[in-house]
Amino acid sequence: MKKYSNDEILLEFKTFSDNIHSLIISSVNKNNTPLTSYSPFVEDDDSYYICISSRLPHFENLIRTKQAHLFLVEDEKSASHIYARKRLYFDATCEVVIEEDPIFDLFDKRYGESLSFLKNMKDFKVLKLTAKQKSLVLGFGAAYILNEDGTLGQKTIKHES
Repeated sequence: MKKYSNDEILLEFKTFSDNIHSLIISSVNKNNTPLTSYSPFVEDDDSYYICISSRLPHFENLIRTKQAHLFLVEDEKSASHIYARKRLYFDATCEVVIEEDPIFDLFDKRYGESLSFLKNMKDFKVLKLTAKQKSLVLGFGAAYILNEDGTLGQKTIKHES
């Protein structure tokens, strides 16, 4: 079990998603039935942005509840152990972005032209997902929280043997 310094943990929180290109989104419908999907994303000023069709149930859930749970996870091929995949997860508030062009510029910068067709699809909308307290797992015994005020904490999980 590796010990991380506070600076290393903060850096991991900041750079975790650099090599991850889609996030997993969980929402609930009006009957509280969970729905999970994924989307490519970009980050700016500690917020995450996705572009999804307004015709999908997921969009309706996110707009109605104005909240989601987001999950970013290390590729299992590069993980040192299948149970110890590095992962970042958190609750987020959701809102529709009115001025989409700056966000589409970020998508173009990150993904090249492969997603530029979304700009012309009238049913696709950009959503801003603002993180609340974040949780980061870097391995066995290395689980941390980043509070909304930027302070760090260690998660303690008592496993039974």
